[in-house]
Amino acid sequence: MINDYLVYVLLAFTIVAIPGPAVVLTIRNSLKYGPKVAIVNICGNFVAMVLLAVISAVGLGAVILASSSLFQALKVLGCLYLVYLGIKAWRAEASTDFNGNNGICERSLLSVFREGFGVGVANPKAIAFFTALFPQFVDPTRAFVPQFVTLILTIEGISFLVLGGYALCASLVAAWLSTHKVMGVFNKLAGTAFIGFGAALLWDD
Repeated sequence: MINDYLVYVLLAFTIVAIPGPAVVLTIRNSLKYGPKVAIVNICGNFVAMVLLAVISAVGLGAVILASSSLFQALKVLGCLYLVYLGIKAWRAEASTDFNGNNGICERSLLSVFREGFGVGVANPKAIAFFTALFPQFVDPTRAFVPQFVTLILTIEGISFLVLGGYALCASLVAAWLSTHKVMGVFNKLAGTAFIGFGAALLWDD
């Protein structure tokens, strides 16, 4: 049980940390308006992830209890998605889209929040995680609600800390974060991690 939770923590951290729509939006807002404004779009992303988790939970019990074949199908889907992410990360261009302009925010905070929420809901990583991977870590022989609360609070906490870290670092060391060499190395490390997680999911009995 503890080992499964540690795998979940590592997987959640990798999912959140790898550059994607939420990360790019957070860094962009931090560079343009400062880290405090970027926190607002992070909160929007936070609410979006809660919504996706609840939607997943509505049908989660039925999926788990339906049949072992459906459960195995979810494991295969999760594995394929992780391997796909790994290959995509390895082949990704080490490009950035930063303007380096720390200016005064001329937008309403509600607008920034809505933008963060919209990116979170439309984020393919988040959708795939909550529909294909999240159910893998729920034990059907134990009470569902405590497991759900623990898992969602874990990934939300990791998401807030990681995205907040991106926002802070972007405002302090924008030039370093935008170098192609650093992003290239990060893509390779993240790709290797995803492929490893995918293999672990498929081989886990």
